[in-house]
Amino acid sequence: MKTSRVAVIGGGIGGLTAAGLLAKEGHAVTLFEGGPSLGGKAQAVTVEGLTLDTGPTLLTLPALVRGTFEKLDALDLLPPFTELEPQCTYRFTDGCDFTAYKDLERMADSAAELRPSERKGVHTFYAEAAAIWRAAGEPYLEAPFEGMPGFMARVARRGIGAMLAGMQMDTLHALAAKHFQTQHLRQYVGRFATYAGGSPYASSAAFALIPHIEHAYGVHHVKSGIGALVAALGQAVRRLGVTVHLDTRARFERTSEGYRVGPGSELFDSVVVNADPLASLRREGEPLSLSGFVLLLEVEGRPSLPHHTVLFGGDYRREFDELFAGQLATDPTVYFCNPSATDPSMAPLGRTGLFVMVNAPAMPVGASQAEQAERDWEAMAERVRTQMFDKLFHHYPGLKGKTRVVGQRTPVDLAARGAPGGSIYGFLPHGRFGPFRRPRIRGGTPGLFFAGGGTHPGGGVPLVMLSGRFAAEMASAHLRGSA
Repeated sequence: MKTSRVAVIGGGIGGLTAAGLLAKEGHAVTLFEGGPSLGGKAQAVTVEGLTLDTGPTLLTLPALVRGTFEKLDALDLLPPFTELEPQCTYRFTDGCDFTAYKDLERMADSAAELRPSERKGVHTFYAEAAAIWRAAGEPYLEAPFEGMPGFMARVARRGIGAMLAGMQMDTLHALAAKHFQTQHLRQYVGRFATYAGGSPYASSAAFALIPHIEHAYGVHHVKSGIGALVAALGQAVRRLGVTVHLDTRARFERTSEGYRVGPGSELFDSVVVNADPLASLRREGEPLSLSGFVLLLEVEGRPSLPHHTVLFGGDYRREFDELFAGQLATDPTVYFCNPSATDPSMAPLGRTGLFVMVNAPAMPVGASQAEQAERDWEAMAERVRTQMFDKLFHHYPGLKGKTRVVGQRTPVDLAARGAPGGSIYGFLPHGRFGPFRRPRIRGGTPGLFFAGGGTHPGGGVPLVMLSGRFAAEMASAHLRGSA
């Protein structure tokens, strides 16, 4: 039997995972990456010895990540993880703080400092979040989403209670309001909609499975950052025999013989596309999820800053109304990551690196509108930088005069790496059934499959890996059937 040839277009985490697993199955795999490095949006930079991720900054579901490396016979390459406790510090405009812990009692204690009744809210919210995970999250991640009948069959195996729970779900904000009395903790819950680039006022309560995952499985730091994980994944796939072409933009065309791919129009039996699928599916006119603006900062010394911190704006609903109206937020929420708090190797002695980010609206995708948006960002970037520094220095005045910018990333930069309109996740999963409208892994022609954050099951390092695993399994099944 002849060896099947598979092309993987795009070297992000999903494409790398699919490429490695297909090579391990015995297929001849060629990966085409349009940029100079692997990783897609999961990039890292080193400036004068300071290392910072420019994409994802944390890891959840560590067993899924370890399991992927195990399937690739690459556990020896996997960087070590450190579980964070506390997980994240939240600061509010009225001077109040809240700290999220994996330990639910410690989290409840922190919530009770805002209002004593919120202690009970923590327990009831996380109990319902766990039920949502069992009813909807587990069946959603169990297998590729190929339609509601298959998904509902997986839900039904969990009993009638799971089906009823799914049918009764409202928005994530409504779920937060059900359990919490303070705006502080409603903002805390609502933030998890942004993990999919959405608004808590329009996203399904199903996204409560994200805080459940963080509580149940922990929040982890990868030694030397997510960039080190990408480097290990790249080394693993090359070791399995995958041919990697960098700086090579590859298009594909379906013919009677198979797929013609790449500059050389080579013939392949199957294609896995690790790129946003909306345009390929002729859905490019759909609303897009949020983009982001990132500053990379160097700070003198080693100030006592948490690993993960969120500095909330004062009016969360207004913030999302502005963002989804295509405007910058008047009072944006600022997130920052200080990896050297856990991993001193990521910054030289006497220096600290900060990844600082605010949400931003996606840009228009039409050619003329996109060009205008790029020009607009040259002016808007300075405004956003000022907002970010004002908020950072308000909460941590000791940083003033000790901070300098060593890099930035705008929606324009994300668009240049293939993200439609600079949107981080592409598809916008608003509405009760939003997650089920996410582009599927199986493409519209036999032998075509998608992987990455724009397809099922969604964004974040472990889920993108899972999409690559599903794409590889489906491509292998297709090739066996063809043979």
